[in-house]
Amino acid sequence: MSAWKVMIVAAGIALALPACGGSTSDTGGGGCTSPTGGVSSPTGTVTTVKVVSDPNTVGKFDPQTVTIKAGNSITWDFQDQGAGHTVTADNSSFDSCLQQAGFKFTVAFPTAGDYPYKCTVHAAMTGDVKVS
Repeated sequence: MSAWKVMIVAAGIALALPACGGSTSDTGGGGCTSPTGGVSSPTGTVTTVKVVSDPNTVGKFDPQTVTIKAGNSITWDFQDQGAGHTVTADNSSFDSCLQQAGFKFTVAFPTAGDYPYKCTVHAAMTGDVKVS
């Protein structure tokens, strides 16, 4: 085989090999593969926070700040049809992982405290649960 043919075959192999490997792209969910901290059965009174689109920030939590009593729950209702979002506690106590419209994520708050959270995909999306 001529040197040119060898070089062309080698170049083709070099270009094709990366396509055979696994993907390392970040989906924006911070590596989360399974929601944590959520509950299947809410406790006490349940307050809903909508995860919606916002042309100024890509998305928002509505309402942004919620005040509840200890023992109650919050359900985040993912309604944004245009983008995926997360509900991730700053202290890592709960994380919905990257989710799309139609998903609901419920967390019970048995202990008083301040629980700031964010969307790990969109830095401007922040919220706060104040538990008394």
